[in-house]
Amino acid sequence: MSDTLVNMRDVRFVLYEMLDVEQLTKYEYFADHSRETFDIALDAAYKLAKEVFWPAYVPMDKQGVSLDTANNKATVAKEMHEIWAAAREGNWQGISGPAEYGGQQFPGTISAAVHFIQNAANTAAHMYIGSCAGAARLIYSFASEELKQIYVEKLFTGQWGGTMCLTEPQAGSSLSDVKTTAVPAKDGDYYLITGTKCFISNGDHDLAENIIHPVLARLPGAPPGVKGISLFVVPKYRVNDDGSVGEFNDVITAGFEHKLGLKGNFTATLSFGDEGKCRGWLLGEANKGLTYMFQLMNEARIATGSQATSVASNAFFHALEYSKERFQGRRITEKDPTTPPIAIIKHADIRRMLLIQKATVEGVFALLAYAAFVADKEHASPSAEERENANLVLELLTPVCKAYGSEAAYDAIIQAIQCYGGYGFSEDFPLAQMLRDCKVFPIYEGTNYMQAMDLLGRKVPMKGGKGFQALVAAATKTVKEAASIEQLKPLAEKIGAALKIVGETTMHLAGIAGKGDIELYMYSSATYIKMFSPMVVGWLLLWQAVVAKKALEKGAGEADVKYYKGKIETARFYINHEIPHLEANAQIMKSNERTAIDFDEEWF
Repeated sequence: MSDTLVNMRDVRFVLYEMLDVEQLTKYEYFADHSRETFDIALDAAYKLAKEVFWPAYVPMDKQGVSLDTANNKATVAKEMHEIWAAAREGNWQGISGPAEYGGQQFPGTISAAVHFIQNAANTAAHMYIGSCAGAARLIYSFASEELKQIYVEKLFTGQWGGTMCLTEPQAGSSLSDVKTTAVPAKDGDYYLITGTKCFISNGDHDLAENIIHPVLARLPGAPPGVKGISLFVVPKYRVNDDGSVGEFNDVITAGFEHKLGLKGNFTATLSFGDEGKCRGWLLGEANKGLTYMFQLMNEARIATGSQATSVASNAFFHALEYSKERFQGRRITEKDPTTPPIAIIKHADIRRMLLIQKATVEGVFALLAYAAFVADKEHASPSAEERENANLVLELLTPVCKAYGSEAAYDAIIQAIQCYGGYGFSEDFPLAQMLRDCKVFPIYEGTNYMQAMDLLGRKVPMKGGKGFQALVAAATKTVKEAASIEQLKPLAEKIGAALKIVGETTMHLAGIAGKGDIELYMYSSATYIKMFSPMVVGWLLLWQAVVAKKALEKGAGEADVKYYKGKIETARFYINHEIPHLEANAQIMKSNERTAIDFDEEWF
């Protein structure tokens, strides 16, 4: 089996040569960091992932989790306890957290690379760790100073675990139908929480002494729909005045999901207030809970794209190594059956499948890193205009990271299994588990159709399309630069044509919306995101090709020459193989195809 999780040369290429992440240290918030601290973090993350996370990958899947309902005690694999302890020792829960609350205050771009590395080794394990920071940032951003002092540092340091509690059995992703209630207590500053939440990742475990649940609930008399949702901090155990863990807070783990994959992560159904004793504390203002929760939801959506792509990276390196070691068949032009078999990587179709995986992993990692880079500028830039533009671009890219990242990565893992032939269908190799683990990513944190509706329905037209225009302008700049390089000119022309097609199709759909046919407009969103996403990834790969070509012209060592040439050819493969599908999807939308809308349910 392969012992390579991710291509660290490529990670550094994206961070340092493509994005120039060191420029973030000019912002006061990141001023204590440097290339040296970045590299220390990256090297340590890979060492931990390879030596601690990865050996636990299969054992955690086989052991799963357990629940003693009589004692309300959840148990996870012993290997996860070792990972948790190592993560706490290295303060990985708080890698991007503010220093004042126990964090390391790294840029989110470095944090994204670290998460990519650790997810590649064991994404079920990393979920426990990442959820601490998500809950901590939510409280840090919107809670009162008192709540911050109680919870934030303990979450960023991994002393306590965290979750996000949105979904309810009767509502699913329809958050306007949330029924969990919060009634003001008569004898304190808290609320009594009653309700049930399901599909809660990291919902219960025995890794930390307390678990903090951000919970969406309704106050008495709240407006109907999403405008009447508030957000509450609900600990599994109450917190004493001295900060220590107190009595049980009436949060019952009613069960856990028996899942297709991610079996090492405890996905719980939680029941709040069965005995009327569950206390929650209002986070921010009443009836603004969903607005607050979107910070965590958007972070989780980008993280989902990272999870999927990370696993696809590991699968790719397994397929690559297997393809070099597996000897079978002969070249198609070889007529002599007595010649020795060749390594299957010499067969063109195997190389095609490997290139699909390589281009997917490298293209989507660039997307994830770019999104994190934009988020860092939104957070740290002193310029209000730069912060606003960064926010708009980040909003636009978030559904693409989640939807395209999860689907393209799943398809890439299928190609990895295909490289193995029949052995890929066997649980003797970890690829079957990787495929099982990745099937949920197009589903959770909002199904990919929800991401498509978010992209076309909200993000593209946001503020008059300002974010869309900024993204197209950035891509156009790359196209112009690539067009001046003879070797890249054909690729530049294809991305330039793709930008034009996406722009024209967007205007066509805007016309449909302008005529009031909102159902057709939103129905088109699933096809739209399939058109939009390859445009973005194709642009990023073209950008990489420009950087690689310039590096070659400056002169490079033998190893770097091979790497840079591979970069250019990977971009060529993706643009030649994926961008043509973009035009086909545009044609579907321009034809106003609406069969599924008009198809009578009786005809099924």
